[in-house]
Amino acid sequence: MSWKEFMALVLLIEVMVLLGMLIWAIPAIIDGIIKTNRRNRFGKELSELFEKNKLDRQQIEILSKEYYLNSKDIQLAARRQFKNALTSEQAKKNKSDYFQALFEDYERDEPFEGLPSDVRLHLERVREVLGKENDHMLQPLASQLQDLNDENVRKHKKMWWVSVASLMIGIASLAFAAYVYYKPAENMQPVGAQEHNKLIQPTPKDGAAD
Repeated sequence: MSWKEFMALVLLIEVMVLLGMLIWAIPAIIDGIIKTNRRNRFGKELSELFEKNKLDRQQIEILSKEYYLNSKDIQLAARRQFKNALTSEQAKKNKSDYFQALFEDYERDEPFEGLPSDVRLHLERVREVLGKENDHMLQPLASQLQDLNDENVRKHKKMWWVSVASLMIGIASLAFAAYVYYKPAENMQPVGAQEHNKLIQPTPKDGAAD
């Protein structure tokens, strides 16, 4: 096997592994993109409907079902529209107040949305013990847990790509080591008989030339 053939084989193996990883990850990536697109369209529709007829919370939740969104998505959409209302060239205070109130309502009523199910279950039990009048005491904790959860998700995605890169390097290193081990003769230049004799020819003693 020549060096070019060996490198082509290593490249083929790495491409196949990368394709396998992408096939495993692509559905989740596509689902995230589609959901983000639905959430953005839902937020724009809420903003347009505000000019015509402000929706109450129940109407907003009914509309969100049309986009297959949950309470966390509604909260994120409200936050985005709140930002747009503040940064718009034609900023309207009543519009920003509307989306701010909507965001705060969902944050207050469903502070554990987006957390892992096991964590959310324990927090719901603590909330029941404290009583609804004291559930605001859990909001700082819920916010901290949500931040930690988001950070862990980002780290998980980053480590996934690092693992893929490490796997590629490992495959290339292993293939190179195997090539050198099993094909040593092709990597060593043979020494001819005459060159061998020259190498072992004895060195003349001092004074022999005299």
